[in-house]
Amino acid sequence: MVAPEQGPRISVRAAIIMVIVGGLWLLIFNFAPPPPGMVHGQGTVVDQEISSKGLCEPIAEVVIDGTTYRTPPGTSDEPCAYELGESIAVTYYPDDIPETLEIPLEGSSKKAVALLPWVGIALVAGGVFPLVGHVVRRRASRS
Repeated sequence: MVAPEQGPRISVRAAIIMVIVGGLWLLIFNFAPPPPGMVHGQGTVVDQEISSKGLCEPIAEVVIDGTTYRTPPGTSDEPCAYELGESIAVTYYPDDIPETLEIPLEGSSKKAVALLPWVGIALVAGGVFPLVGHVVRRRASRS
């Protein structure tokens, strides 16, 4: 007895959508290193926001060339990893300090963000392989 030919497990449309979404994902969450010129400095924790999930997000101030700048809430932790008045690492680009000043991710947050590009790679691969399979099956059926 001959087993019936197994059809595609995923449609061409779904495979194309996976490739597009995966490509967009990679554009947003890519492996690229930050552009050159980023400055690393030290700020002071002046406030802490507590999220609805109980995570603590420090806010720092840093004085650059006589001007005080304030970071958006930074890396989340439970319990709070920093005390008010404590020194904390900050990064920024001198050309646009207000828009680029931030508290860099560290610890488990940094590891979690490092995994984000792999989701895009999985989506692209998950779409490309079925597309190749469809092309191979179509060519085989024509011959």
